[in-house]
Amino acid sequence: MGWGTRSAEAGEEALRRAERAAAAHGLGERTHTQRIGSRTTGLGCASLMPALLCLLFGAGMVSGPYGPGVKAAAVDLLVLAVALPVAGFVVEGRLTHRDTRLHVFAGGVVVTVGVTRTHALAWPELSVTERTETTSYGRNSHGPTIHWLYLAGPDGTPPARISTRHPAGAAVARAKAERTGT
Repeated sequence: MGWGTRSAEAGEEALRRAERAAAAHGLGERTHTQRIGSRTTGLGCASLMPALLCLLFGAGMVSGPYGPGVKAAAVDLLVLAVALPVAGFVVEGRLTHRDTRLHVFAGGVVVTVGVTRTHALAWPELSVTERTETTSYGRNSHGPTIHWLYLAGPDGTPPARISTRHPAGAAVARAKAERTGT
C-alpha cells in the first residue's frame, strides 16, 4: 500500500489496521466507519487548462496552411489535449496516502491517516469538543450551519474532526453524551 493505491484497497487496508488496533486496545465491535474530509487536490481540474490550450493551438495548427512538420506537432498537441485530463484525474483518484478515516467502536475510536498512522483511543482517553460553524456567502447571506466534533487524544493532538451529520459523528456525539450525562 502506498502512493498509488486505489481508494477501495486503501479503505480495506485502513479497516484492517483499525480492527487490529481496536483489538489490541480492547475497543470491542465496530459500529461505524467514515472517511473524513476530501482528498481532492484539484490536479484533475488543473490539468484541464493546459489541455484546453493544447486543443486550441493544435486545432489551429492542423487547420492552418502549414507543412507536415507543424501538422505532426499539432497532432501531438491534440493527443496531449486528451491525455492530460485523463492522467490528472487518474492520478488524483489514486492519491490515498493522506486519507483520514474515523472508525467508531463500542469502546472508543480509531483514526487512520494514510497508510502509516493509526490512533486508537478509548472513550475515557478521548476529548471531544463541539463547535458550531456557519459559513456566509456575500454580504447578508448565510450558508449552512455545521456542528463539528473535534476529537483529541490525551496529549491534545487532534486526530480528527467530523460533522454530526455523518452517522459516525452522531455515534461519537451519543457516546460523549452517555459518558458525560449531557
